[in-house]
Amino acid sequence: MAKVLVVDDDVQSRQLYVAMLTPFHHEVVEAGDGREGLKLAQEEKPDLIISDILMPTMNGYDFISAVRKIPALQDVPVVFHSASFLDREARALGASCGVSLFILKPCEPERALSVVQHALGMKFEKAIESAPVSTEAQAVPVLIDAFFEKGKQLDSVSIRLASLLGLGLDLVRSADTEGLLQIACEGARRTIGASFCGLGILAGDGHKLRSYALFGAGPEATANMTQPIFDGEVFASLVRGKGTRKEFNPYGVPAGLDLPAYHPPIRSFLGCPLRAGEQVYGWIYVADKLGLLQFTEQDAEILQTVAGYVALAYENAQRFQTIHERTKRLEIEIEERKHAEERFRMLVETAPAAVVITDEKGRIADLNAQTLTMFGYQREELVGQSVELLLPERLKTIHEEHRADYAKQPHPRPMGLGMELFGRRKDGTEFPVEISLGPLTTKEGLLVSAAIVDITARKRIEEQMRQSQRLEAIGKLAGGVAHDFNNLLGVILGCCDTITEAMPAEDPLAKRIGLIKQAGTSAADLTRQLLAFSRQQLLQPRVLDLKEIVAHAQAMLGHLIGEDVEFRASIDPDVGSIKADPGQIEQVLVNLAVNARDAMPKGGRLTIRVQNADLDESYKQQHQPVIPGPYVMLSVEDTGCGMDRKTQARVFDPFFTTKGLGKGTGLGLATVYGIVKQSGGYIWVYSEVEQGTVFKLYFPRIGQTAPVAEKVDVGRDALAGCETILLAEDSESLREMATEYLQSLEYAVIGAVSGKDALQRAEEFYGAIDLLLTDVVMPEMSGPELANQIAVARPAIKVLFTSGYTDDVIARQGMLNPASAFIQKPYRPKALARKVREVLGAAERAIVAPEPAHSHSHLVPNEK
Repeated sequence: MAKVLVVDDDVQSRQLYVAMLTPFHHEVVEAGDGREGLKLAQEEKPDLIISDILMPTMNGYDFISAVRKIPALQDVPVVFHSASFLDREARALGASCGVSLFILKPCEPERALSVVQHALGMKFEKAIESAPVSTEAQAVPVLIDAFFEKGKQLDSVSIRLASLLGLGLDLVRSADTEGLLQIACEGARRTIGASFCGLGILAGDGHKLRSYALFGAGPEATANMTQPIFDGEVFASLVRGKGTRKEFNPYGVPAGLDLPAYHPPIRSFLGCPLRAGEQVYGWIYVADKLGLLQFTEQDAEILQTVAGYVALAYENAQRFQTIHERTKRLEIEIEERKHAEERFRMLVETAPAAVVITDEKGRIADLNAQTLTMFGYQREELVGQSVELLLPERLKTIHEEHRADYAKQPHPRPMGLGMELFGRRKDGTEFPVEISLGPLTTKEGLLVSAAIVDITARKRIEEQMRQSQRLEAIGKLAGGVAHDFNNLLGVILGCCDTITEAMPAEDPLAKRIGLIKQAGTSAADLTRQLLAFSRQQLLQPRVLDLKEIVAHAQAMLGHLIGEDVEFRASIDPDVGSIKADPGQIEQVLVNLAVNARDAMPKGGRLTIRVQNADLDESYKQQHQPVIPGPYVMLSVEDTGCGMDRKTQARVFDPFFTTKGLGKGTGLGLATVYGIVKQSGGYIWVYSEVEQGTVFKLYFPRIGQTAPVAEKVDVGRDALAGCETILLAEDSESLREMATEYLQSLEYAVIGAVSGKDALQRAEEFYGAIDLLLTDVVMPEMSGPELANQIAVARPAIKVLFTSGYTDDVIARQGMLNPASAFIQKPYRPKALARKVREVLGAAERAIVAPEPAHSHSHLVPNEK
């Protein structure tokens, strides 16, 4: 072990030798200048002296010269450590004072150790006498050279300061964290002069790294350092913010400095925390000082400055990122709010209800397009005005009171709440409305949103439904009355016929009986019309001649339209036949005639035309979906007020009417349309305002000829028979009349008051029963049920049904099949006898309970 005296005014240079020689068990004594070195040399008697040349108070030449004058130190080897000995004179001057070894700055550690070991193994040699040199003379240029070297060092410091300033500006300008790491590491490595620079940013827990960057290493080493762990004491002290940490690692092993195993080998290390105030964001380190074994104090100061710059720049970058993210979120929120407002505005503007927004004082703040349409105002006429402007005068005061109460306790309120509310248009017209309210509290105060719905159409439909329900009730009543009335008429007319047959023609009572019969016939017609009015007449489509239908209806139509309306009929004598229910066709004529009468309140002319029509392809192109072919055209024309295009477009809509409240149900023309469609036909309307209206109806023309009504009475002998008839009828008078008449024709009649009674009598009768004549609707058991049960025991029995009930009742009872024989009440005795003879004399019919018949809606003379 040797004692080495290091004399140098640079602390870093002295510490470099301490770090370099101590591992080799050498004792290092330090001196800051020549005078202190001379004193320590006399006291410590070192084995080797390493001295700088340029030092304060005493330079290296004077120091060594003084050492040589001390006998005990004359043989001590000396090594000059300086960067100024670059020429031959300087080396000669060193040799003159016994210095032959030099360590030139900068120097690799291996080279410096080699020179020291060589010096410790040699003895001092005196200067060569043949070449005397004046130390004084030769020291001057050497010192000048040394001062020049110091000047260059100052230039180097200036360059470092400039580089440090530029690094600070680059860091300030960088807002990206990754870019910040690169700028910091490259700048620190360049400014300090190091092979490597590493920078780590801590995660939130203060131990793990959020990001790490290593610069100066090769690609392989950098790839291995993607997720490094720095958990040793060296970096723990940096995290604690204890200041700079300088280490020397003589063997270069990464583990010696608590570095990850994949880190490149380093000997010298200088680290510093990234600290801003009390917050430590990470650390930065440089490694392997270029040209020196260790980093200097100046390097530490520079790295500390760089670390401060980086910490502030990182803090600013984080703040900038936070501000940027918040700004982005705000922009997104603003954009979303803008879109939401646009969607809300679009929804409000396109809402089918009127939307009015008012402030606390009831002034209109905003509204939608439907409000303008509903009330007939322009936007500028309403905004800023009192909402009471939209109310009738009679409701304004009470509405102001309600509005004031609502402002005290605002709450969502649904539509209506049982209140009759009305709005008022700009033209002064009033209309029923429903209003729902919703409060919205804003910084400007309370806003109230009112959704307003015009319920005029709904009120009209409700009224129409009430009228329809009343009409339905009347129809049901009419059907019930017609059934009972038919039974009474059947007795009256039957008795009249029986009396007439038995009475001589010259009998003075014959005329009176004829009057009774005429009145009964008129009553039967009235009953049929009553059933037609109630739309409950049994549907019986058959081949019809429109000429006869129109001729038969003329008298009735004359009474309907009044004396101030001229009635004309133009009928083609060669018109073809159609297949339809005669009652429905009469209903069509009634409804169209009534509609025409109402269109001519001051009188006019009603014309009905019937003629053949052939519709071709050209007609189809203009009137879809007509099927070309032969038709019979029925037209009803009036000279009334006419209709505009808008009214014509809705004229066949159910419940549509142009009449005032209570003056029309809106079902008349809709009923006509339905009948025509059910009959396979088409209907078109042609009209001009103040010019009149024409309805043209087209029914398919068929090749069959309408049967001619039988006009000659059949004799009693042709109607007589000897068969047995089971008569089930719950009307006692009608049962008695039918029994008497059939018995007068030699029929055997078994009377029964109900279905069950008829079933019992059939079981008790041991003879053959040829015909069951039964009412359809009876108490306890219906006619079809009776027919089914009797057919089990008597399969050969024939059945004739009769009823005065309406078709909807019969349909509910599950009857009648078109194959079933049927006679409508009230029937005349001869008509009954003919039907009985027809059924008994016809081929065998199916008598089981038929399939349910479709309910056919007959029409009423409703008004449009």
